[in-house]
Amino acid sequence: MSQVDELKKIRARRALWIFNGAILAIVVAVIVTFRNPLFHGNFGVVVPERVYRSAQPVEELTRWIEQYGLQSILNLRGGSFQNPWYTAEVAATRQRDVDFYDMPMSATRRPERGDLLILLDLFERCRYPLLIHCKSGSDRTGLATALYRMFRQGESPDEALRSFSLQYGHVPIGGPEHLHEPIKEYGAWLKARGLGHRPELLRTWVEQVYVSERSQQRELPLQPGPRKPPTASPPDRPTSVSSSPTIGNRPLNVPVTPGS
Repeated sequence: MSQVDELKKIRARRALWIFNGAILAIVVAVIVTFRNPLFHGNFGVVVPERVYRSAQPVEELTRWIEQYGLQSILNLRGGSFQNPWYTAEVAATRQRDVDFYDMPMSATRRPERGDLLILLDLFERCRYPLLIHCKSGSDRTGLATALYRMFRQGESPDEALRSFSLQYGHVPIGGPEHLHEPIKEYGAWLKARGLGHRPELLRTWVEQVYVSERSQQRELPLQPGPRKPPTASPPDRPTSVSSSPTIGNRPLNVPVTPGS
């Protein structure tokens, strides 16, 4: 083998090592960045002994209720009794006297005014400690957390925006960036008027200034409990008491609650 061929082989091996090293570095960086969403249920402490956040809790739910003394859970994901994780969550909260608030929101659309007002109202009257969660704990949970931090902790919009964090898997591309809009617009509104943030000012701004797609608002206040009852099973076919051949037994049409 010539010296030229040997040098080519050495260069090829070196390029392969560099390529593999770069791939490994990327994998390690991704794991380190997203370790909380990947391995810890995306659990986070918003305010110690007061508010926590997470992805959809499954096996961890009962442990978290006991460990953190949870009194309320806010589900922003939606779901129905057709989903095993939803049924399990409702059952676990009922068994442990935890208030379950069921309020589905979009993870990719501009938040509705009514939804923002419901969250502000809920933060004033729910029992604490509170766990806020959606499916991944990244986007809708980030919005609710930001609102809590502004409305109950008095943090500025810029500070509250840190609730949308890559640490919790939030990537503001393809829709989730719309969840930033209320926070950013409120901050710009304050700046244009030379005002400092005050919690009561936030509520006034949402009520009177913020614009969303739908004018229809949900009923206040949000009550604890599932939005929809368990799906009813069709009753047995009734026995006909008529001997008329023109009147047969007809099954009752029982509406089935659709899934969310």
